[in-house]
Amino acid sequence: MTVLLEYPLRVLTPSNVGVVPLYRNRSPHDATNGMRRSLGFSGAAFKVVMDGIRISHDLDKVRTLRALIANLEGDRNLIRIRIPDLYGLDGPLAMATKAARKAWPDGVPFATDAMYATGVGHAVPTLEVVTVSSVTATENHIFVASSQELPAGVVISIDEFCYMIAGSWLEGGVNRLKLSPGLRLDAPAGTVVSLAPVFVGVCTTDIPGDGVFRNAKHGTFTLEFEEDLTRLAKDFD
Repeated sequence: MTVLLEYPLRVLTPSNVGVVPLYRNRSPHDATNGMRRSLGFSGAAFKVVMDGIRISHDLDKVRTLRALIANLEGDRNLIRIRIPDLYGLDGPLAMATKAARKAWPDGVPFATDAMYATGVGHAVPTLEVVTVSSVTATENHIFVASSQELPAGVVISIDEFCYMIAGSWLEGGVNRLKLSPGLRLDAPAGTVVSLAPVFVGVCTTDIPGDGVFRNAKHGTFTLEFEEDLTRLAKDFD
């Protein structure tokens, strides 16, 4: 059974991050009469690149990286990543919500200002909106309840599948969003749209963690991940 891991972002923090839907271009189909056949629609799995993971004589980081690689087992096991995008609407590194995270670095305390016995509080809540009407899978447009227009060019997630907002309009008091790619699953009214996107995928780095440590102490590593779409497969009895 596939294991779902959590990426240890606080320990293995990348200096460089790439997030993009993988629309792979295909060769055109030209006929002898000069006509070109339609290629139809192409789905896209998101790619996340975590580059510049620097380790400098840090025991905790070295062992965390090695344990992560061991648990990934190449591309066998799934991993969940809270996308560290500076330019997103919310998330672990988003500039838009940096002040809120800074205010509660160890989590939100109870009303009495007490923390849990472990010294941490409740998770800092992330931003989300909900759909106001039902949308079927493969559709590119959804309507969400939002008092402010969500901008194009940011990543969101629905049911832990990622989408890029390609266009955004306010219509009749609701926000219409054009998504790329189209919806993976049906989304009934009230479906949660996470503005702090969550990515679930597999490691696609050929030999993850094969970088060396200079003087056995210092190293910089890169990990690449591709969204797992086999989660869309349904079991039939």
